[in-house]
This record gives sequence, C-alpha cells and structure tokens, in this order.
Amino acid sequence: MYFSRVKLRPELIKSSQLNRVLRGNVYGIHRLLYDLFSVEQRSFIFREEIAKAQLGHSQSVRGEPIYYLVSQQKPIEPENSIFHVDVKPYHPKLQVGQKLKFDCRVNPVVTRNGRKHDLLMDTQLNFLKGTVDQIGLKASLPLNPRKSDYKKRLLEQGGEALDKYLSDVLSKDQRYAERLTQIGYLQDRLEWAIKSQIDAALENWFQNQGERRCGFQLIRDNDGMAKLQNSAYQWHAIPEKGKTAGFSSVDLTGDIEITDVDAFIGVLFNGIGRAKAFGCGLLSVAKI
Repeated sequence: MYFSRVKLRPELIKSSQLNRVLRGNVYGIHRLLYDLFSVEQRSFIFREEIAKAQLGHSQSVRGEPIYYLVSQQKPIEPENSIFHVDVKPYHPKLQVGQKLKFDCRVNPVVTRNGRKHDLLMDTQLNFLKGTVDQIGLKASLPLNPRKSDYKKRLLEQGGEALDKYLSDVLSKDQRYAERLTQIGYLQDRLEWAIKSQIDAALENWFQNQGERRCGFQLIRDNDGMAKLQNSAYQWHAIPEKGKTAGFSSVDLTGDIEITDVDAFIGVLFNGIGRAKAFGCGLLSVAKI
C-alpha cells in the first residue's frame, strides 16, 4: 500500500484560480485524481485538507488544497500533470492496546425502513419533534412541517416550558452542563441542546463503527468522556449525478485504542463509513 500527499503545482496556482474552482468540488477532484493511476487500478481513498503552517513558513503554501491518498497502486505523475505527488510505502506496524490520535472526514448515516438518512439532520429533526411533543405544541404545527417550522413554533410558543426542558437536557450532558448558566437566550439554549444531541449521536456512531467492524475503541478521560471532537459539517452537491444528488460530511478528531490489528489495518487501507469515493473515510493516525 502507498500513502501519498498530492498538491497542485505552484505555477498553476500562481497563474490561475484552479484551486478555488476545485475546492469543495469533490466529484471533480475525484475524477482528476483518477489520472494518477492506471486504468486497471483506480481504487483509492482520499481526503482534502487546506495547507497549514507545518508545511513550511512560505505564505505561498497557506490556504492551498492538499489531497492525502491511500492506494494499493503507486500513483504516478502523468506528463503535464497539474499535481505534484509525494509517495511513500504504507506498512503500519500496530499492536493491540496501542493508542493513537486520529483525523478523518466521514459521511455518517442512519438506516431506517431500508432508507439511509443523514445522521446529523436526522438527529436534529427527531430532537425537535420530540421537544414539540414534550411541551404540547404538536397540534399547532402546519401540515408536513419542516425543520424551520418546528424551531419557529418552539421559540414563539415554548416559553418557560421550553426553557425548563432545554435546561434539563443540557444539565444532563457533561459537555454542556457547565455552560448552562452562560446561555441566557432561549434560541441559544435550543441550538446548544441540538448540538448536544448531535455530539452524542456522532460519538455513538463512531464508537459502533470501531467496536463492530473497525478494530478500535474510543479513549475516555477520567470522567468517562470520550476524547472525540467534531467540526466542519457540510453538504456536498454532486450535480453530475442529479439535481438533488450529494452527501454530507463531518470532520472527526480524537484518541482511539486498537482492539483488533487486522480489522484496524483494513480500515486504514479501505476507509471508514460511506462516501469513500468522494473524499470521506480516510483515517489518518499518529502515535500519542
């Protein structure tokens, strides 16, 4: 296996706006990265990041897209390629009980009645529905309500009942209980309560991935809190696949412990979660 760092050639960045065009265009990026492999072998996973200070002190590299690839075949630089490729063999040496820091971009989904749903949006909508039911506002909703309808009705009519319910939700979450006194506005409390539910759903999803098929478990601190953070949720439209085609992604970072070496190596080589063909799934790890 090979681990590669792929960057746009400096002369292209200086002479064009190509990096801006590519940023966020996961389908286009995937097609361009295809050219780094032969027709027979185009199986790889990748993740896009934005260049950071550790790549050097030159201002010219900051803010430029970088693509990290894991592939069975060694990528090549075709003649007149727009990319510069740094490649190294990828043969991780691991053992059970080893603790690692990780970064990944994933597309978490939940399956219900044979259909897959965006985990974050599904969690948010279910929480809003449950909150409306809990404080007795369901009858005041329009037919076929949207997420914005739930929020609007809660904030307009929830009053003290909503405030009490949200305070109870936040007080039971170790991550947000201490912030409760700092969240004065009802709208802010609702948003923080939603975030607490999303955090819990993502932690549960990621932990299940690790324990069921990926050979790792989350490391927890002395208070039992998982060392896991999420950020950068976004929707990626793929108009080439249809008007409504696309997928969501979220970035996860934290600490894990290996429980099954073979399963974990399989994840490093093949990725975790869905949408692996569009920049999700690649797990980057480093020793703690």
